[in-house]
Amino acid sequence: PGPAARTQHRTSPGSAMALAELGPSWTDGVQVEERKLQEYYHRKNHGLLLRGAAQTLKHTLDPIPTTNATDGLVHLGDTLMLRHAGTGGLLQADVQDEVEVNDNSRRESVGMALSSGQLLVPCARNVFTVSRVSDDDGFGSDGCLHYGQVVRLGASPTLSERPMYLFATDGTQGEALEDGDSLMCLYPRAVAGAQWRVARAQAPAKGEADDDLVRLGAPIRLESVATSHALACDEKLRMTSYGNECRVFGQALPPGGPSGVEEVSRYAWSFVDSQWAEEVVAATRKVERGGFDVDEDDAANPHAAKYLAGLYIPKGWGSDPGELLQSNDKRGAHELALLEGEAGAPARKTLSRILPLIRRAGMHVPRRLRWMCVQADVSGAGVLPLRTFSGVLSWSGVRLRDDELMSLLEILAPKPDSELIDYRRFFALMAPPLGQVRGGVVRDAYAKLRANAPGQLVEVMHLQRAWDPQSHPEVHSGRMSVDEAREEFMRQWDVSHADALVSYEEFLDYYQDVSMAVECNEVFVELVRRGWGL
Repeated sequence: PGPAARTQHRTSPGSAMALAELGPSWTDGVQVEERKLQEYYHRKNHGLLLRGAAQTLKHTLDPIPTTNATDGLVHLGDTLMLRHAGTGGLLQADVQDEVEVNDNSRRESVGMALSSGQLLVPCARNVFTVSRVSDDDGFGSDGCLHYGQVVRLGASPTLSERPMYLFATDGTQGEALEDGDSLMCLYPRAVAGAQWRVARAQAPAKGEADDDLVRLGAPIRLESVATSHALACDEKLRMTSYGNECRVFGQALPPGGPSGVEEVSRYAWSFVDSQWAEEVVAATRKVERGGFDVDEDDAANPHAAKYLAGLYIPKGWGSDPGELLQSNDKRGAHELALLEGEAGAPARKTLSRILPLIRRAGMHVPRRLRWMCVQADVSGAGVLPLRTFSGVLSWSGVRLRDDELMSLLEILAPKPDSELIDYRRFFALMAPPLGQVRGGVVRDAYAKLRANAPGQLVEVMHLQRAWDPQSHPEVHSGRMSVDEAREEFMRQWDVSHADALVSYEEFLDYYQDVSMAVECNEVFVELVRRGWGL
C-alpha cells in the first residue's frame, strides 16, 4: 500500500484525527457522558465505602456520649463535636489514612487525616475533649472556656491506643491541599502544634451575650499557636475510608481578618453536643413529614433543611431521613439505590465493570481492540452491529451478558432504537483527548525524536532504536521479556508504506490509544519519559 493507504490509516474511525473531524456536537456529547461516567464512579465508590466502613470500621462509628451542659456554655473537660459553618459537616478523623508529620523533632511519626462529614452521631471519629494548656493562662478558675484562651483538643481514647490531638503543621504536602494550605491532622504528641487559640468567628448578633464565654453553637475560629493558621474547611470533596467528605486544611487568615459570608464561614466552627444532633434529626423528620414551621423558634430547623438537601430524597420517598443521618450503612444503601435508578445507570454500570478489565489486559490491548473495530467496520461509519462489537471485546477476555450488551445502547447507540454501537464513543469514554499534562510529554518525546533524526524526519527505525523496552509495564512486572516487549511495540506501527515515516499525528494517535490503558496522569507521564529517556 502506498500513500493513500497511509492516509486511510491516519484518518481511520476512532483515531485522534478522525475524532477531531466529527464536529463540536459529537465531541460535546462525549464530554457530557464522560463527566456522567466519572460521577457514576465517584458516587458508587462513595456508597460502597459508606457501607463498607459500617462493617470494617464499626468501632470508630459506634455512638459514644458527649457532655450535655444545661447552662449552654462550653467547659474545660467537656467532650463535644465540632460543626463547620459552611459545610454543616462534623470534624472527623480517618483512622486508615495516615499522613507524615514533621514536628521538628528527631522522632518520625504519622498522624490521621481529617475531613468533615454529615454523619450526625457522636462517635470516636468526631468527639473531642477540650483541655486547658496552662492553669496560668490568665482566665481564672471558673472552669469555662473563654475567647482568647489556648486549649488542646484531644480525640476520643477509643479511636486509638495512643492519645491523639488536633494538630497544625507548616507542611504543605497532602492529597487535598492547594497553594497556601497547610496540613491539619490528629497527632499523638501534645507539642506546640497541638495548641489552639479560640477566637470569635464573627461579632455577636444583636441580643446575644457580649462576654468572653464560649457557648454551644456559637461560631468560633481555631487558630494554631504554632503556625498562626486557622482550621478551615470547604466543599471540595476528598475520598476517605468512609466515603466522600469535605476537605479540612489550615490557612493563613486574610489581612484584616475574614470578610464576607463565604470567607467567614470557611474558618467558622461551633461546639455541639449529642442533644443538638438529636434535635437536628428530629427536625429533619418534621421537614420530611411537611411539619416544618419557619417561624418556629427552633435553632435545629435551619440546620435540618441543610442536611436534608444533601440526602437527595426523592418526592414521596416515605422513609425515615433520620436513619440516613445516623447510619453509614443505610445512607450508603440509599445513595446506591438512587444511583442505580438514574437514566443511563445500567450502561455506566456495565462500563464500570468492563473498562478496568480492558485496561488490565495490557498497555496495547485498547489499541488492538480499536483496530479490530475499524477492520470490522466495512462501511467506515464508526459503528458496528451489537453482536459484532461484543465479539471484538471477547478477544480481550471480556464477556458481556445479554442485559449488559443491551444496556450499552442507551449511551453508545448513534440514534434511538438503533442496534448499532458507536465504537468511537466507547473508546473516547475510555480516555478523553490528551490534555495539557499528557499531551505535553508526548510533544516533548516527539520533539526529541525529530531533533535526533536526519532532516528531522522520524522513521520507524528511529522509534526502534530510541524506545526503551524496560519502560513497558509488563517488563517491569516480569510478565514479559525485553525482546517480547520490543516486538509488541514494533507491531503498533504501520511499516507497509515505502518511506516508513512516522508523523506527529501518528505518534500522537499511538499515545492516545495507550492513554486508554493508563488512568493516572503521573503513571502515563513516567511511561513516556522512561520510554524515550526524557
